Amino acid sequence: MKIRLHPEKLKPNLDTVGFAIDLGMIALVVLNLGLILFDWLFQVPPVQSLLATYTPAFHDFYRDSIHADFLFYDLCFVAVYLTEFTLRWIAAIARGTYHRWFFYPFAHWYDLLGCIPVGSFRWLRVLRVVSLLFRLQRMGIVDLSQTWLGQTLIKYYGIVVEEISDRVVINVLNGAQREVGGGSPLLHRIEKEVLMPRRDQLVSFAASRVAQATQKSHAQYREQLAEYFSHLTDEALVRTQAGRRLAAVPVAGPRAIALLGEAVRETGTAFVDQLVDDLASPASRPQLEQLFQDMLSAAIGDDRQALDSMLRDTLLDILEQIKVQVAVQQWKLEENPPPSRD
Repeated sequence: MKIRLHPEKLKPNLDTVGFAIDLGMIALVVLNLGLILFDWLFQVPPVQSLLATYTPAFHDFYRDSIHADFLFYDLCFVAVYLTEFTLRWIAAIARGTYHRWFFYPFAHWYDLLGCIPVGSFRWLRVLRVVSLLFRLQRMGIVDLSQTWLGQTLIKYYGIVVEEISDRVVINVLNGAQREVGGGSPLLHRIEKEVLMPRRDQLVSFAASRVAQATQKSHAQYREQLAEYFSHLTDEALVRTQAGRRLAAVPVAGPRAIALLGEAVRETGTAFVDQLVDDLASPASRPQLEQLFQDMLSAAIGDDRQALDSMLRDTLLDILEQIKVQVAVQQWKLEENPPPSRD
């Protein structure tokens, strides 16, 4: 596995200059970090003794010329970083990269903090190298995806971005839940600006679904419905005086009751068949949609509090489910996928 370069993807002039600056900054930061690491090791007594024994000239030179004035040399690097940061900020303003001109320092906070020449802040300069490599990777000029370094950076960069974005999204959703649960104007805005403009679409969707569901259910339970009509007829004849008198007629009575039950069964089934066909007919769609419109208007006008309560509970449940899904650490699932149920 090796690093692949694609210089053909560079655009003339500006991109070429930007690419050269990126490479120069990567080399400079690596040099700076190497110097910081070496200076930190130089302060360890065994390392000083080792250098004084085997390379006394270098030990004396570094101790007197570099280590003694390390802050000065580090500030020289910082001056270059701040100059590059300022130039990129000006370029971002000129290109309109961010919504506001002052957003750039917030988006590149690690560059600013890394310029602080104190303690552990210096190690934030590693993020500058990572961001530059990702920028080149995103532009397609450098391909690190097939290298160990690239795969490691992509993996942990994705983990950090996911964890931070998940926390941000969950905080936003918590705020939305507090607003909805507290009876904020959000509910009325959702009703007015989201639901009402789509009222006709919702009504049409509901009407079509009711028609389809009615057809499907009737086809499935048609025979049971016919048996139910026959059962109702038998029950009615048993419970009424006229039915008992008819059943008492010798020979003809039972026959008449059977014919009557069969007639009611066929008539009732035919009636329901026609009703379902009419309900599913395109010609009846306007009447069905008008029925839903009237129901919706009545619900909004007569029982507004119940509608708001139902809408609030629905939104809270939806937001809670979204939070549960957002909290799932996808990077863990990628590393340890759940066992298949097959």
